[in-house]
Amino acid sequence: MFSGVKARFSALRRILLSGISRFLEPLPRFVTREHLRHAERVLLRHQISAKWDQIHRLEGLRERSSSLLCELCGHESELSTFREFRTHCIFGGGEIVRHQCPACDVIFGSSTMMRLSAEALTEEYEWHYLAFDEGDSTEDEIRAFRGLQPESRGRYLNWGAGNWSQSLSRLRHEGWDVLGFEPHSSAMPQDGVVTKLEHIEHLSFDGIFSNNLLEHLRHPVDDLRQMASLLKPGSLMSHATPCFNYKFEFTRFHLFFFLGRSREVLAQRAGLEVVSFAEDGNFMNWVLRKP
Repeated sequence: MFSGVKARFSALRRILLSGISRFLEPLPRFVTREHLRHAERVLLRHQISAKWDQIHRLEGLRERSSSLLCELCGHESELSTFREFRTHCIFGGGEIVRHQCPACDVIFGSSTMMRLSAEALTEEYEWHYLAFDEGDSTEDEIRAFRGLQPESRGRYLNWGAGNWSQSLSRLRHEGWDVLGFEPHSSAMPQDGVVTKLEHIEHLSFDGIFSNNLLEHLRHPVDDLRQMASLLKPGSLMSHATPCFNYKFEFTRFHLFFFLGRSREVLAQRAGLEVVSFAEDGNFMNWVLRKP
């Protein structure tokens, strides 16, 4: 019996060692910091995939409910009345299952991501930023800013400023009074960006803009209300994202796709007025006003 356990342990050890060597194989004899960073990223991506594989295995043991509650409007009905969408996360998150609400048209999910605590969701982003690079969103962020019809004396806030865009530095160089808010510390290496709301709660802004943000918000109604609390009465918000359609669905971090009636529902529940909605290819911009 002992010899059988020992043999299985030895086999497992060989598998683990071969797996590690597979990741380190590409490293040259003289290792640079860049090589180590590459190896670290490969290992992190492997850990992310392994983690989500286990999460999905545990999800398979969960007793499934016959009803579903819309995460935006609160409509609840039989699961069969919600249209189902399935895709795969290109960032190691496995299969993504989403549903479309028959009452407000929003597509939301996955339920696995929705069930994460705020701390666990933040950790997901921190790991993601360590293992993957984001694309440059500078031009779309600046287009969203222009949607505010900004005035030279105004003060503006880029909500979700990140570290993969030059929009903040470019706008500040042009003379605009613009700050950035980014709650994830691993994505904040630039001047003018704060990570804690208490640092800007005493300020009031003439406009707030974002790009590729709304689809990431776990509680979009509450978050829009929070943004509005920093705005002067009559001021605008400008939110750009292609996820006003069901696009870029291949990442688990996109929790909401605001199709059809859902934009009006979101605005009403947040106490905001819809000013305009413009679509130009993948650039879609939604402008709201604080009454």
